[in-house]
Amino acid sequence: MRKPVTTELLETLICVLEADDPNMDGHSLHVCKLTMLLYEYLPLNQRWGIDPEYLTYASLFLDIGKHGVPGRLLHQGGKLGEEEWKAMKRHPEIAAQILEPIGDFRRCVDWIRYHHERIDGTGYYHLKGDEIPLPARMIAVADTYSSITMERSYKPTMAHEDALSELRHVAGKQLDANLVEVFCGIPEHRILACDAEVREKIERYQKLIEQPMNNSV
Repeated sequence: MRKPVTTELLETLICVLEADDPNMDGHSLHVCKLTMLLYEYLPLNQRWGIDPEYLTYASLFLDIGKHGVPGRLLHQGGKLGEEEWKAMKRHPEIAAQILEPIGDFRRCVDWIRYHHERIDGTGYYHLKGDEIPLPARMIAVADTYSSITMERSYKPTMAHEDALSELRHVAGKQLDANLVEVFCGIPEHRILACDAEVREKIERYQKLIEQPMNNSV
């Protein structure tokens, strides 16, 4: 089934924004693909009440607020200082403030705002367990997997099986344990296909960005 034009347009805009950033490099689209894959494998009773269209929007725009964070913090390796960490932690709120005035996004801004909450209550807003909206918990699982498997300038990547072990290690503390088990039960080839699709799209846009202008035009 062909995706709505709006979704295709939003995916394209995010890809263009991230294509020339080696530390984003399709991360948001990857999170979106993984979140929607997790949604596909959720039991029907857990999917109830989650509109997949708005889940797509929220998972695609989860990091739009990072454009309001100094670039040096996004690319900096090692531990951030207290003030630097405060600035970094603002990106979900910045994203929510950017998107909230847009009527269609009001239904899902809290899913973006709370995607860094932790099940144990030690996240950015200190929500705990089921206080965190289920879609935000889903995005958190996808975001964590993507972050530890995608290449970054300041850290090595992690293989699929090792990444699943890491998810299980933080289940019940950082991530929703039930969602982690659902995610870990998804066939490996389906998860890896998400990465391949993102890589193909990002590489296409990177070539366009790097292509020298034709002076004869």
